[in-house]
Amino acid sequence: MKQASASAQTGIIAPTSRPAWGGGQALVQLGRFLVPIAALLLIWEVAVRGGWIAANIFPAPSMVFARASELIFSTGPDRGMLLTHIAASLYRAIVAFGLSVLIAIPLGFLLGLLPRVYKWLSPILSLMLPLPAVAWTPILLVAFGQGDRTIITVCFLGAFFPVLYSTIQGVRSVSRQSIWVIQSMGGTRRHVLLNVLLPGSLPALISGLKLGMAHSWRTLVAAEMLAALSAGLGYMIFAARSYMDVSTMFVGIALLALIGMAIEYGIFGVLEQNTIRKWHGSSRIGGAA
Repeated sequence: MKQASASAQTGIIAPTSRPAWGGGQALVQLGRFLVPIAALLLIWEVAVRGGWIAANIFPAPSMVFARASELIFSTGPDRGMLLTHIAASLYRAIVAFGLSVLIAIPLGFLLGLLPRVYKWLSPILSLMLPLPAVAWTPILLVAFGQGDRTIITVCFLGAFFPVLYSTIQGVRSVSRQSIWVIQSMGGTRRHVLLNVLLPGSLPALISGLKLGMAHSWRTLVAAEMLAALSAGLGYMIFAARSYMDVSTMFVGIALLALIGMAIEYGIFGVLEQNTIRKWHGSSRIGGAA
């Protein structure tokens, strides 16, 4: 009662107690997520086995899984090739995304803190943001030829502008009064950056990172189809069409979806859980429910 009374007087509601069955709740959420996917795969399998869907166009999930196993464990020339394709795609995606983050985030903070510069550059950002990065592929092929340089550059462009724009908007959304309070207490630029700008802009920043990675991952497929020389999931899918190997195509498609989902939930989900939900969701200000 005392805690509730004190919270009412200060206008800050303390975090509500949560049930201690966090592990069980996570399993329930995982089950709710997986059940629709499992149901879709089951319907797909039954439809193919029953002859309602042509297996040479939409192979059953069991056929796709068997082909994936063959590409990993077979003793023939295809042994281990799937892992090679996965490694090539991940390498290109990580390098491109890492470069975009290293450049876009500092530049985004700079433009967010310089309104006049941002006002001049805003039309250019508005022009470049909706432009599909894959549209640059033919030009880069002329400039660099086929290979990782072209693919990584295209993927970099796919991630750079969403991360840059989200960082700018996150910094611009921070209240100037919060910065003035820190400065009036003798805070340095480092204090302002670490205690005001970074936490305040973090929701927009993480959204931009997720969006940039998604754009870069989708762009990677098309870039590998056009510019890869010998490896990559996009290359594997495109090369399989020459032999009408639909099962291999679906192996690539399934892996692209699974890896993208793993990045979304395994990396950005954990980052969001440990930052945004921890810092911004630990209490509610103003007494509103």
